[in-house]
Amino acid sequence: MKKMMMAAAAIGLTGLLAGCGSGSAPDGSARGEITKVRTEYRLNNTSGKFVACDNIANNPGRANLTQVAVDFDLAGTVQDITIGLKGGNSTKYDNNFTTTVKGSELPGTGGKYRITFNADSSAADTLLPQSIIVTPASVKVKVVTTNANSRAGFFYPAFRVNTGSDTFTFSGILSYTTDVYTNCTVTQTTDEDV
Repeated sequence: MKKMMMAAAAIGLTGLLAGCGSGSAPDGSARGEITKVRTEYRLNNTSGKFVACDNIANNPGRANLTQVAVDFDLAGTVQDITIGLKGGNSTKYDNNFTTTVKGSELPGTGGKYRITFNADSSAADTLLPQSIIVTPASVKVKVVTTNANSRAGFFYPAFRVNTGSDTFTFSGILSYTTDVYTNCTVTQTTDEDV
């Protein structure tokens, strides 16, 4: 009975760690942790929280794009990593906001990496046109305003790491969520890079 409770506690702790933005391979071959999530938009002022928007007024050429950057640490052997942005209130587009990158092609050095996405919401009622472009040219952060009633939900980053000998997952569902608003208006462009 004691062993079963310890095993259950270990499984519960693994799930908690995965939700807190970190995780590790059961065989010890690798571990990972989310360290930061940023987007192209800050709410209300230059130090406001980062948000995402489906439709953005006063943003020429990017009326339906939100750039998202996820910083993370990885240690150990990584054959490939699948990273995605998962919806907090719907899974409808989860598969379209996911990409897989070989460990040798991860952008970064010394175990510290950044994946940058251009999330396109231009076809919200269809599934296939949704896409992520990994490591696009960085854009400047913009200040946006929105109506609080236009909050559509939230997303969080999620990882699946293949070490070659094992796999593990971790996500930002508890610590790294980003609110998504239906309509936003750009009021200022800053000098800050995403």
